[in-house]
Amino acid sequence: MTAALVLVSAIPLMWVLYLAYTALRATWPTLRPEVKAAGAAVVAAGWLLDVALNWTAGLALGITPDATLSQKCGRLKRAEGWRAGVARYLCANWLDPFEFGGHCR
Repeated sequence: MTAALVLVSAIPLMWVLYLAYTALRATWPTLRPEVKAAGAAVVAAGWLLDVALNWTAGLALGITPDATLSQKCGRLKRAEGWRAGVARYLCANWLDPFEFGGHCR
């Protein structure tokens, strides 16, 4: 029960950290150094959570050489089958709309 609760909590947290990352990336050149330092910590936390989700919930999409769930979705969306459908859904609805040029490449 506890593991499921942690996983259910981690998914929206990952998305919030991703949204913070996209905002930081879009405005990085204009940010003050102290904001960049705090932002770097947020991005690092998001990357670590992305890796952790890839090796827990992401295993449902198969074991791949991708370090992060984002990388896995970007690669799988060009494939066929149900895993590709899930990857395309995540990219089209949860990731790409929030990053200029799209997130899943």
